[in-house]
Amino acid sequence: MRRMIIMMALALGYVLSASAQDRIYMNDSRVIDAIVDEVSDTYVYYRLYGNPNGPACSASVYNVIRIVYANGEEQTFSGIPYYDERILLDERMQGLLGGKPLKMRYDSGNLYLGSRSRYGAMQADYIAFNLYGDEYFAARNNRKWGASLVWLGCMTASSGIFLFCASVPEGGALLTGIGAASLGVGIPLMNKGNKKLKGIAADYNASYANEKSAELTFGPCRNGVGFALNF
Repeated sequence: MRRMIIMMALALGYVLSASAQDRIYMNDSRVIDAIVDEVSDTYVYYRLYGNPNGPACSASVYNVIRIVYANGEEQTFSGIPYYDERILLDERMQGLLGGKPLKMRYDSGNLYLGSRSRYGAMQADYIAFNLYGDEYFAARNNRKWGASLVWLGCMTASSGIFLFCASVPEGGALLTGIGAASLGVGIPLMNKGNKKLKGIAADYNASYANEKSAELTFGPCRNGVGFALNF
């Protein structure tokens, strides 16, 4: 009887350890209770802890901050997109629908691939980072800090005008001057970032999302002069 109890305890321990709970911390603040099956250079493959027999799931390591395993061990991720040409050319990342590549566009400080959605922004961010590297990083920072300085300048200048109206000229002059200086630095910096981001989108569209159409030309051919259809 005692031997049977020990065997049952060992079996129960094996079952519990086999389905122990891992925790995946995502960079959008989600925490996924899971059973991690595999971690590759590009994806984390897992099953939901509440449905261990359900379909396998995957998450890009770019979107994972860390994994805390059931045994207490942790695995952290840099948060930097890992370049893999197979992912970059994957239909989901390249945005191919019916053989037509989706174009990248700039809108309100962000790049989007196709639709103006969170997924479109993630696709564009991943591709732009891997294709343009430091140029994209610098453009994004210029836009970010420029917009922050513009916002700060507007708020500070507005406070200065309010003090002028409240008959506090010294404080009003100081805040207005700080606001003007912030705007003087922020506006060119933001415009510089906008221009670079638009240039990246235009270069990507010309290099990777350019749909070739049939073109009829006239000129010298192998046996003389004639028309040529290029497609």
